[in-house]
Amino acid sequence: MQQFDAAILFDVRILWIGPTSESSAHLSDDVEVVDCTGKTVMPGFVDSHTHMVFAGSRSGEFSRRLAGASYAEIAAEGGGILTTMRAVREADVESLIDVGDALLTSALQHGSTTVEIKSGYGLDVESELRLLDAIGQLQRGHEARVIGTFMGAHAVPPEHRANPDAYVDIVVNEMLPRVREQGVASFCDVFTDAGFFTVEQSERVLLAAREHGLRLKVHADEIALIGASHMAANLGCISADHLEHSTIDEIKALRDAGVVCTLLPGTAYTLRLPYPDARTMIDEGAIVALATDCNPGSCFTENMQTILSLACINMGMSIEESIVAATLNGAAALGLSGHVGSLEIGKFADVVVYDVPSYKDVVYHFGSNYVWGVWVGGVEVS
Repeated sequence: MQQFDAAILFDVRILWIGPTSESSAHLSDDVEVVDCTGKTVMPGFVDSHTHMVFAGSRSGEFSRRLAGASYAEIAAEGGGILTTMRAVREADVESLIDVGDALLTSALQHGSTTVEIKSGYGLDVESELRLLDAIGQLQRGHEARVIGTFMGAHAVPPEHRANPDAYVDIVVNEMLPRVREQGVASFCDVFTDAGFFTVEQSERVLLAAREHGLRLKVHADEIALIGASHMAANLGCISADHLEHSTIDEIKALRDAGVVCTLLPGTAYTLRLPYPDARTMIDEGAIVALATDCNPGSCFTENMQTILSLACINMGMSIEESIVAATLNGAAALGLSGHVGSLEIGKFADVVVYDVPSYKDVVYHFGSNYVWGVWVGGVEVS
């Protein structure tokens, strides 16, 4: 078995990387030495797309889908996102925190050191703010690095089904000013797709969000092609996420605009959708990230290692491509590639050690968690 003579020195950030034989020149008496012989050291995963603060369960809907009902059919009946909405509207902030805390802790134990979390299951002013309050408390109290995203335009709530534009008015005129005051969210996301929000409605929300200082993301091309990716390119969104139905035209538009293509193979797996065309995206020079889409309905996993396996087996990505997509490119999808996502001098010491001899084993031996140790900002947390 090939062994590598390498060492890394860090406090909050990475200070030095080089041969172990040269490390003594950089050590002092109070430096703790961690022997990782025979193990694999990697940057923490950056999970740039999750919905892991919610209430309730949708296991019944999962069972219905297994029996043949589609995600769109269940949503049209008032299920899907609206099932979770009803549970969230009845939940207090403490119970929302408990759900998010448990999933975040599990994600961290599986190697995710930075995790984005969206609102979007309240769909009224107070419930959306309560979700963001829970996300904000996790930002301040959890060992993982947490990034907040406002997604009030996740679905049209039933009270506005007859007039979706009236709900868009609420998102723009009532929610966004309060979101800015609250200060938890860094991004605004919109579900731009058939049965959800049109391009015109989405543009209203996103342009208003930009005026309130939020960076822009889009759920695009998951169910149908209605122009979401081209909108993301035209608006200069930082990422367009899902892209199960994107064609070469959408891929080139996103590439040319520098929009990160965030792929969610766990969602395609769960919903039995066609997988995004990762191979064409990479070959065409687009920036491809991977994320879990952890949520109670369409992809209930917080394990990024599973996502890497799905990406390699079902989307034709190499192991190396999948790791970059889940680390450095995930960081790019959050505007954080200068701070996290790779082991480089000056970046935060978000380090994960796996008890396997090669990074290839993290994907090869799927279904097992070999995380041995996790450091976030230089602090050992797992």
